[in-house]
Amino acid sequence: MKKLKMLSTLTFSICSLWIFLLLVPENLHGRIYTVANINDSGIGSLRAAIDSANNHVGYDTIDFGIPSPGGVLTISPLSQLSPLIDPSGVLIDGLTQPGATAGGNPPATLNLLIEIDGILAGPAHGIWIRCDNNRIQGLIINNFEQDGISIEAGPWENAANNQIYWNIIGLDPTGTMRKGNGWPQAALWAGVRIHNVAGDFSPMAFDNHVVENLVSANYAEGIAVIGPQLPGDVFGNQIIGNYIGTDISGLVDLGNFHEGVCLCEGTHDNFVADNLISGNDYDGVGIQGYNNEGFGPPIQTQLNTVTNNIIGLAIDLTPLPNTYHGVAVGEYGPNKWGCADLNQIGPDNTIAYNGGDGIAVWEDYINDFNADGNLITQNSIYDNDSLGIDLQNDGVTFNDPGDPDTGPNEELNSPVIDSVVYSAGNTTITGTVDIDTDPTQAVVEVFKAKVDPTGFGEGEIFLGSTNPVNAAGDWSIVVIGLNVGDTVTATTTDMYNNTSEFCNNVTVAQAGLEEEPVRYELRQNYPNPFANSTTIQYAIPKTTHVKLSVFDVSGRLIKVLAEGVHNPSYYNVNWNGKDSSGRKVSQGVYFYRLEAKGYITSKKLIFLR
Repeated sequence: MKKLKMLSTLTFSICSLWIFLLLVPENLHGRIYTVANINDSGIGSLRAAIDSANNHVGYDTIDFGIPSPGGVLTISPLSQLSPLIDPSGVLIDGLTQPGATAGGNPPATLNLLIEIDGILAGPAHGIWIRCDNNRIQGLIINNFEQDGISIEAGPWENAANNQIYWNIIGLDPTGTMRKGNGWPQAALWAGVRIHNVAGDFSPMAFDNHVVENLVSANYAEGIAVIGPQLPGDVFGNQIIGNYIGTDISGLVDLGNFHEGVCLCEGTHDNFVADNLISGNDYDGVGIQGYNNEGFGPPIQTQLNTVTNNIIGLAIDLTPLPNTYHGVAVGEYGPNKWGCADLNQIGPDNTIAYNGGDGIAVWEDYINDFNADGNLITQNSIYDNDSLGIDLQNDGVTFNDPGDPDTGPNEELNSPVIDSVVYSAGNTTITGTVDIDTDPTQAVVEVFKAKVDPTGFGEGEIFLGSTNPVNAAGDWSIVVIGLNVGDTVTATTTDMYNNTSEFCNNVTVAQAGLEEEPVRYELRQNYPNPFANSTTIQYAIPKTTHVKLSVFDVSGRLIKVLAEGVHNPSYYNVNWNGKDSSGRKVSQGVYFYRLEAKGYITSKKLIFLR
């Protein structure tokens, strides 16, 4: 009896479910709306399809089947298309137009046939998303006065789990000519913008994915993630595999007018990976907060990760620079904003040829901790016009005893490399770290250097990392991949993820020569010419009194760099271009001379002020 009763209840439940499904099927299943013409409105138009999807509860699809003899079909809206507002979401799929394809390696292989051109639309976004769960793919979106695609949380709804895949945004259908969005330059628009508008229920824009698009020639940013407008938040968005600032080949500069990727004004925990970000007119990637002075506490942009991107190069790794920095933390092109902390740059970014620093970190005057804890790790950085890593964008930050200073990343002291000795395929590198936190909790990363004119960095090839072994900060590492005559550099990262600039370059020496000098030797300084600091190496084969001095071309003594009794060894001495009174000398040719008992020799160096 009990079994029969259960069976009867189950049968009733199933029948009730079928009755419910028969009564309201259209509210539970998505519909397909086909765009059949290029008209601005009316049956078969894109506008009508969006309006129909908005009015139907359920995940819908807008596909394309516009009769065509072949080639690109252009839809030219005369006003703003309706924003997407159904939280169930909609798929707008330009790849359904016959002949369109993403190809096997988007965005380089995109062949798209549906163009949405905003030149007649007035103040409008191309696609305006104001809800969750939408996917926009296979479209060419250009010439709009505002954003190409705007993902916007607001008083109406959150904006989460939206997917932007395989579109061309800001260029013509061939991906080779500028047709940028935001063209009136009335505000800081973007090719794709993820943001929120403050509302009563704290709207959030999160977990949106912008993947394998071509985003170039837009004003101002290529891809901008902006927040928060309080109450509310913008976080956890992913920007992956896009070409940002180039043509479809990845070889030609069609840069966005400001930054390639902009993470700003309090957005956090976003992920920028596997992109080509080059040719942009400000920075490749910018991470900036806002000091908010007079209105409340600083707005910190933090916990964002930038990894495995190509920044400042074409896809074939030839130069294609961003005009300012490769990655700017606390800067926005020529502007200084600060207030960006706890971000991670690396691993595996290639950052080269940019017009400013490879990575710049700038701190606002509002306090002395708003740009700290920015981890810079295991990147390939070389041939940038300024430093590889620059704290406060003011040139080389020289070490100070005990490291008491503050500033971006606490202006952490870089390591000192004491010796670099090659033997039988292995190179032993030793040095010290002098910082104001426990050095045994720090990490020293060692790089093969692409010599910078300053003599500090840049770290082109990551070789390995190690930890200092004692309170004195002594460290040592054995690496492969170097030869005698190569140069090395290194960074320090402390226990709070502050990373230093690159340290002074040191040349790899043969083991036997460094251990037991057999003759006096004065080596050519490096770098030469130099602007900030140069290193002079010399060898002393026996205990004797030694003097190393710098003279101008008239023979006037400028400064004694080293004097005293030396034991047999190789020595490194740095000169910063200052005379004995501490003043910078004039630009020009100078001579440095080594004197020892029975030995005297000189070499020429060039100082560029």
